[in-house]
Amino acid sequence: MNKIFRILIILIVVGVAVWGFSSTYIWYFRYSKEDRDLTNLTAEELMYLPEDKRLDIREKKKLRSRIINLGLDLQGGIHMVLEPDYEEMERRRGGEKLTQAEVKDAMRRVMEILRNRIDQFGVSEPSITTQGEDRIVVELPGSKDPDRAKNVVMGRGLLEFKIVDEETSGKLVRDMFDGGGNLIDGSVIPDSSELRYVWEKNEFDVMERQRAVVVYDEVLLDGSYLKKAQVAADQFGKPEVLFSLSTEGAKLFAKVTEANVGKRLALVLDNKVLYMPMIRERIPGGEVRVTGDFTMKEAQDMALVLRAGAFPVPLQIAEERTIGPSLGEDTIKAGVKAAYIAAALVVLFMLVYYKLSGIIANIALALNIFILLGILAWLNFTLTLPGIAGMILTVGMAVDANVIIFERIKEELRSGKTLNAAIQGGYDKAFRTILDANITTLIATFVLSQFVSGPIKGFAVTLSVGIVVNMFTSIFVTRLLFAVGVDMFRVKKLSI
Repeated sequence: MNKIFRILIILIVVGVAVWGFSSTYIWYFRYSKEDRDLTNLTAEELMYLPEDKRLDIREKKKLRSRIINLGLDLQGGIHMVLEPDYEEMERRRGGEKLTQAEVKDAMRRVMEILRNRIDQFGVSEPSITTQGEDRIVVELPGSKDPDRAKNVVMGRGLLEFKIVDEETSGKLVRDMFDGGGNLIDGSVIPDSSELRYVWEKNEFDVMERQRAVVVYDEVLLDGSYLKKAQVAADQFGKPEVLFSLSTEGAKLFAKVTEANVGKRLALVLDNKVLYMPMIRERIPGGEVRVTGDFTMKEAQDMALVLRAGAFPVPLQIAEERTIGPSLGEDTIKAGVKAAYIAAALVVLFMLVYYKLSGIIANIALALNIFILLGILAWLNFTLTLPGIAGMILTVGMAVDANVIIFERIKEELRSGKTLNAAIQGGYDKAFRTILDANITTLIATFVLSQFVSGPIKGFAVTLSVGIVVNMFTSIFVTRLLFAVGVDMFRVKKLSI
């Protein structure tokens, strides 16, 4: 292959890597943490910013789509393992168990809903993976508000409209409840009604269960008729949630309100009564405004939970932990330090053992790491500690390929061949060995990436990309460097 053409290929590959990695460099070294956090704002939050600020944030969001992200173990965040609440499921089905096939199908739907919710939550590179047949692992890197994350992830999204049972509600007195606010004698609730609690903010500005109310069992309207849910502002500028119903839902809501004028309509979300307005007249149009003592984020979270839809099964948290950013920073420093030490030792070994030829190997090694980072940036890859381990292993494999080539060249030189012939023969004989070793490793990493998830999959992806890049730098690039060096400097004896 013509040397000019080879040089052109290398320049194109390096140029693409520079373009890809430049986004990561700008993101982490040119933007402040405050600038990066602004890209987590939702569409509703952006509406309240000036136009120039919105455009700037949108540009930063585009840049974020082609950077190397830091995983949960590197920047901290929230880790949750979710599973079906089997006791609650059996209770709702009158003691009848769900089959395993039903659970598996339901959890598949839960995965879709979770992705819709978390995509709107504003966390960069969330991870939602399955664990077994009935567990889902949710990782939110960089999220520092576990309560808010839990509300978004765990909210079932079950919206129901029910009429308040005023007569029974009026009979409820303090003596009927224990110290925890639970009803002592459930016989006071008619079979056609059920006890619910109104949730309001306490003196610490936290939503908690307040007074009890009785509503009729009949669901007059539910979230399946919901077409859109968004945040708006009332006449005083306070945030509210605006529901838009489908055409069929709007007709049904008009009938419901017309038939129940003078009664209170309870809006029940996940068994929590959030709003109980008095129906004063028939309400056409299919738009429902929910006002309350909401913050903007609370209103947004409610809207996105409703937009994503309700979970087909109740969930519970099987495992939960919050990883602090300080731990992530320590991990990054340890990982980077390990990478530096490994690279330094490898570079030193190649220089001492292979002399000037070691410089060629080290140039290829540096190029290997740089191209690998550029490709990972284009893939919008999430780097974890196992991913760093994969990169370090790639360094070792890159050097191993050069060692095989150099040893073959030395054998050719000892057999009395000319310099050009020795280089040609060394690469030809080493190629098959290197190819076989890399292909078998690629097969192993491919299988690993198909059957694992999370950080281990990151290791497999990093290593597999590194192997492909290694084949390019160890064989294609170093061979060109040898050829250029021999022709340009008229080398008669190789320092190897």
